[in-house]
Amino acid sequence: MRTSKLKSLLAGFLLGAAVLTGVCAPTASVLAGTAQVTLKDGTVLEGEIVRELEGIVWLKIKAGRSEETRMLTPGEVKSIVRDGAATKAPADSKPAEKPADKAIPATKPAESPAPAAPASEPASQPRKSGVPRAAVITLGEGTDKDMVGVYVMAKPLNDAIAALKADNVDIVVFRINSGGGAAIEVQKLSDVIYNEFRKNFRTVAWIDWAISAAAMTSHAIEEIYFTPEGAYGACTAYHGDFVAAKDADLERFLFQMEKISTRGNHPFEIMRAMQIMAPLSATVSPSGDVSFYQDETSGDILLNPKDRVLTFNSQSAAKIKFSAGTASTLDELAKAMQLTEVEWVGVKKPGYMWPICRAEQMQMDFREKTYRDEQLFDEYVQTLNQVLGMGSGMDDERRAKLAGKARECMNKIVAAVNNNPNMATFKFGIMPEKFREEWVEPTEKKIKELTKKEKK
Repeated sequence: MRTSKLKSLLAGFLLGAAVLTGVCAPTASVLAGTAQVTLKDGTVLEGEIVRELEGIVWLKIKAGRSEETRMLTPGEVKSIVRDGAATKAPADSKPAEKPADKAIPATKPAESPAPAAPASEPASQPRKSGVPRAAVITLGEGTDKDMVGVYVMAKPLNDAIAALKADNVDIVVFRINSGGGAAIEVQKLSDVIYNEFRKNFRTVAWIDWAISAAAMTSHAIEEIYFTPEGAYGACTAYHGDFVAAKDADLERFLFQMEKISTRGNHPFEIMRAMQIMAPLSATVSPSGDVSFYQDETSGDILLNPKDRVLTFNSQSAAKIKFSAGTASTLDELAKAMQLTEVEWVGVKKPGYMWPICRAEQMQMDFREKTYRDEQLFDEYVQTLNQVLGMGSGMDDERRAKLAGKARECMNKIVAAVNNNPNMATFKFGIMPEKFREEWVEPTEKKIKELTKKEKK
């Protein structure tokens, strides 16, 4: 049941590789046998496929004298050979990978401490009469920290609303720089943006790189601007053996995004052509009204031929008024938004194009903690498994020390999941709401077994 539920939720993702090992990992939902996997960088891996989910493959391989299970995503895999039959990864529907935004500093090493929160202007600071206050919040950093469902999450966004209100913010600009992610998070992000941000602030999207789940997330926002190099679209959902979603699964995704298109006041035909290979053309009337046609010839402007999925650039988005303007700087953005004057909330920091407000610092801190947890998560799991397997034959004092070490590792894993609930899904294949029942409680029982005194 867990696998079928996840398969209906996860799609359109480009996730970083992870390693799952030991007895604390969940049992595999699919056992697919041995295979030879060729990665896109030319690396060839041989081992046993112990689990498959939404196009992700968990491959058990030998590492010295031990074994490890490596998670491989569609973005990494070129082909899989099973019993002599090759399975190719799908043709990449997204544009070539975009370099990191120069306005964002390079990713810090995992051991670096999280940055201290800046001192945003206090709410009591006098504000200029009639001048709106605006804040920039980044969804993705365009480097190692850009994936929807991992580094772009609804929870830290919702948590930041109180800080925005305390800073008397009137306008929130979401700077989007993400290559995609997991559709499991899209509805949650859409709900927070539509139900909370749009209710409290003038909410704007500033698109630098919004691909797949990042475009689906942004689609709840009506007022959209692009950077000159901006890209938006390529929202095909994959699962299984790198196969695009079809039949009931596809219809569910199409219907979900049709509803989200309504939220953003965007014609449903646009997102449909981004999800499937559907032709799309448009005509702009002399009065500025835009009509869309689901073919290649009825409109004056061909937006998408029938054999591709749609991706906008800044020019094509502006041509059919999907984009309200193009801006490479804050000043240009303010002008495009028709703001004669605006106060940008936050503290100016070297290397950043915009001031860092408290709400933005919260997103940065969340991403940094998630990044550190990802680097150390497998170590926590491996140590926990080793400790749980060492108690047999030891005296009570040593068993008690092992139990303490095991609990320390378990607490670190729980803290990582508390910070980012989707870690339960991506690391253990468990829905966040079931994590305590299916992983924490069984692990606690194993730790308690270590503390039982052996009979003399």
